Amino acid sequence: MNNHFSWRELLLGLLLTAPLTLAANNPTDRLYYLPTGSSSAAVVALLAEAKINFETQEYEQAAANLERAIRIDPRNPILWHNLAGVRLKQQDWKRAANLADKSNALAVEDKWLRVRNWMIIVWACEGMGDAQCAIDARKRAEKLAS
Repeated sequence: MNNHFSWRELLLGLLLTAPLTLAANNPTDRLYYLPTGSSSAAVVALLAEAKINFETQEYEQAAANLERAIRIDPRNPILWHNLAGVRLKQQDWKRAANLADKSNALAVEDKWLRVRNWMIIVWACEGMGDAQCAIDARKRAEKLAS
């Protein structure tokens, strides 16, 4: 278990220096911001509301706001990533992994967002008790981060 923890700490250190990340102990402790000018005012407002909901542990309301934002901007990988993080906090492992996978499919050019998504998938697999899934996802995250 100590090797797993050390690896996680190392990867989290990398994530904390990635573009657009917020200072946090865990990549799902806060919602990921949108790049300036990347989305409509409505999407930015919904994400801001979701961020407040998330910070006050109103996870279902945060999810609802993110789902509304996704209906407006369905090709935005950051929105999908944030929703995956909310579902992970709710211990909805399968949905968290599926949403992170969707974000990865859209985040072709954003290496660090994809690494963060793979970490969500690792933790979701661990939550489901699927050791092989967690090992495979961890290898993908490590390969992408190197």
